Amino acid sequence: MVNQNKSTKHLILQILRESNQCVSGEVLAQQTSVSRVAVWKAIQALQASGYGIESTKNGYILQNDLKDGLFPWEFDKNEEIFAHFAQTASTMTEAKKIAESTTDSAVKIITADRQTQGQGHANHKWTTTDGSLAATIITKNSILQAESNRLLMASQIALVKVLNNLTGRQFFVRWPNDIWSEKGKVAGILDEVSAKGGICQWVNLGIGLNLLNKPELKETDVVCTGLQISRKEILNLFWEEYKIQEKTALDASSDLVNQWNALCCDFGHGVQTTQNRKKAVFGGVNAYGWGIFNFEDSQQTLPPALISYAKHSCVTN
Repeated sequence: MVNQNKSTKHLILQILRESNQCVSGEVLAQQTSVSRVAVWKAIQALQASGYGIESTKNGYILQNDLKDGLFPWEFDKNEEIFAHFAQTASTMTEAKKIAESTTDSAVKIITADRQTQGQGHANHKWTTTDGSLAATIITKNSILQAESNRLLMASQIALVKVLNNLTGRQFFVRWPNDIWSEKGKVAGILDEVSAKGGICQWVNLGIGLNLLNKPELKETDVVCTGLQISRKEILNLFWEEYKIQEKTALDASSDLVNQWNALCCDFGHGVQTTQNRKKAVFGGVNAYGWGIFNFEDSQQTLPPALISYAKHSCVTN
């Protein structure tokens, strides 16, 4: 699952990508500091993974590249923390197996090109369209279960910041687990928690991001409207930003809540609860990630599991 010879494939791809002519096995062995046999095995593995590397009498040449592959070796120094599946039921399912395993303790990010049973919030299905990003982050912080939603908030903030910087567009967090643009929903983040005695053993954060094609649903949007942005680039930048936000989430300061509320397009707007159709003004979230609802007769702070609400429309025509 995880590449044990963690730099060889990355280095070979880098060399072949930078060359417009054949590169001999001997040269590849010299430049990667491995044996000719190790080069041959790495080339075979890359070919089996879909890279169009042609073997000739003069060496190897990359004829057709997988420019947006999510294989572990594509992430260079972070290779050991990745596990990739061409197809799986769900990255959340794979992440749970790994989180509960002692043999894959280094793995922190699971990716897939296709999910057959993608999961969404409140038992909804999530459709992974072609070219979109499906990934799950495994975290193992010994935090109170009551505070685990802060990690979800951290992931929302990190993803919005990355998308804003990459695209020049405006993206927003929405309670409890969405990312929206001015045109509609572009991502959902699903959290799964395992805890004992009120202390988290692990918290998995599953990300589904519409990049190129959106599901046939109302009010959905894609990130790469006229832009060339790779899943690999987004995931690399997200991981770096998430680690920053994760530290904030584990801190007792109010910085996380302030950031989340500042990025929320529902803050201060009228919404309607779906259970009893009561109208309220959304007052953001508290330190635990619970939604604050200002009803006509009271203010209530409610967890995501107990309430859902009809968001105001930030969709433009």
